[in-house]
Amino acid sequence: MKHLLLRRTANAGFTVVELLIGATILLLLVGSLAETLSSLRRGTTYATIDGDLQTEGQRAMRLVISSLKPSGFTTLALNPYPYIFQDGNAQGPYSGSAHAPAVHHAVAGDPDFGPNQEIVFLQPADADGDNRPDVDAGGNLVWSASQHSFVVVTRSDGINVLQHRIDGGSPRHIAAHVERVSFDDNGTSGFQVPLRAVRIRIWFRQVDERGAVHRAFNEAVVKLRNE
Repeated sequence: MKHLLLRRTANAGFTVVELLIGATILLLLVGSLAETLSSLRRGTTYATIDGDLQTEGQRAMRLVISSLKPSGFTTLALNPYPYIFQDGNAQGPYSGSAHAPAVHHAVAGDPDFGPNQEIVFLQPADADGDNRPDVDAGGNLVWSASQHSFVVVTRSDGINVLQHRIDGGSPRHIAAHVERVSFDDNGTSGFQVPLRAVRIRIWFRQVDERGAVHRAFNEAVVKLRNE
């Protein structure tokens, strides 16, 4: 009888050990599952931010191209257009497009490091509002005196945005999270851009809640109309 009692006690003790081991394994599995789910959520968040930046970049590029395409290399009131300037420092007859420089977050060595190279350009006149460019008696294109520009400014929430402006005002939102923009013609590019064309480069930069930096880059070359 005593022998049987000892055996039952031993069996009971072995069962408790098994339960402890099982519970430990279960906790490890739950912890591993939680970490996997957390990683999946982070991955989904990262993919969403990256996808949003790519979408924003493509949309912004379409808007910029559609505005620049009707423009041209021309001279109005002895002032040549387009005019390219850095970090809001538009001068002389183009000073109406000047603005406070945007805050830069990239540092030397980053792919998006460098000054903003912004642009002032003209659009054809359309005095009669028929959505067709006006021409003079000699068949020459007539240019509007309004100065259009693309600039990067920092909003009150600290986010950099690309804007289209007319005579320095009437800002139209083009894209957010723009770290840098660069417009180049044949001269400013060191002859890398074809004549009568403008190269557009837009760098996007967004920091997520964990401090990770997400980037996107878009580039295009648009041919402007002749004078």
